Amino acid sequence: VLQPEQIRKFLETTDDQKYKALFMTAIMTGMRQGELLGLQWEDVDFRKNQIHVKRTFNHGRFFSPKTAGSIRSIDMSPALSLELKKWKLACGQNGLDLVFPNEAGNPMDSVNMMKRYFFPALKKAELPRIVFHDLRHTYASFLIAQGENIKYIQSQLGHAIPTITLDLYAH
Repeated sequence: VLQPEQIRKFLETTDDQKYKALFMTAIMTGMRQGELLGLQWEDVDFRKNQIHVKRTFNHGRFFSPKTAGSIRSIDMSPALSLELKKWKLACGQNGLDLVFPNEAGNPMDSVNMMKRYFFPALKKAELPRIVFHDLRHTYASFLIAQGENIKYIQSQLGHAIPTITLDLYAH
């Protein structure tokens, strides 16, 4: 789990706007990597400040989310909403309407993203090497530490029952 100062340093030292927006979205929504890679602009509701999880991209294909509970709406903070608005203006359109496309406008390869951007960003920020899923863990841990209702956390993470959320993230 990254601490607030580590998150700030991680995001500040991420120079590429797309990856800064991607990492910030992961940290501030708890979305799974495949959910982020399959995210389309039509899923981002700036009026309601929500992201609607409707698909995932894994192993070169789009899929429905893991479970019915994984299809959900996640609340966005004002800071995340602003960052995504800036990124939307900068990224231009792509045929699949992806929020985080690769350079050709197709879904990003997760292995390339990790090797070329995620691990180097951690190193540049002088942070320990973590896995991408630890950003989801960071989000959940912060909500729990802030005393957020477990049912709310469960709904934001897309877990079927609150005991899964508590078993995985309460420590």
